[in-house]
Amino acid sequence: MTPIRSPDDLAPGMSFDLGRFVLPREEVLDFARKYDPQPFHLDEEAAKRSIFGRLVASGLHTFSAAVGHLMRSGLLSQVNLGAGGADLKWPAPLEPDTPVTMRVTVEEVRPSRSKPEMAIVRLRYVVAVEADGTVVLDVLAPHFMTR
Repeated sequence: MTPIRSPDDLAPGMSFDLGRFVLPREEVLDFARKYDPQPFHLDEEAAKRSIFGRLVASGLHTFSAAVGHLMRSGLLSQVNLGAGGADLKWPAPLEPDTPVTMRVTVEEVRPSRSKPEMAIVRLRYVVAVEADGTVVLDVLAPHFMTR
C-alpha cells in the first residue's frame, strides 16, 4: 500500500481497503488466557451456554489485531505519531478462523491548534466478516500525524 505522505493529502470521506486477516483459534485462546479470560473466549462448552452460543474472539483481541493490521499495511508509516483514544463498538461477535476484511475511512482532518507541525485525523476502522459483510468491529480513533 502506498503510504500517506502528509495528513494534508487526506479529506473526509477518503477510504482505504486494507485487505483481510484471520484470528486463528489457537491465537484467540492464547490471547484470552493472557488478557481476557472469560469462559466464552476460552472454553467451547462454556461458550455454548453463553449469550454467544459458541466460542468467540475477545473484542480486545479483535481491536488489537485491527491496529496491527493497519500498522503493517504501511498506510500511516510516514505520518503516524500515535492515537489519542478510541470509541469502540463490537456489533457482532467474531468466531475464530473467520476471514475478515478491514476498511479505514477518514472522518475528519484538522490542524493541531497547539502544534502546527501536527494534524489530528479521525479515522474509522471497520472490520467485517468477508463472507457476508457482518461488522464485528467499528472504531473511531483520533490519530496524531506529522505534517
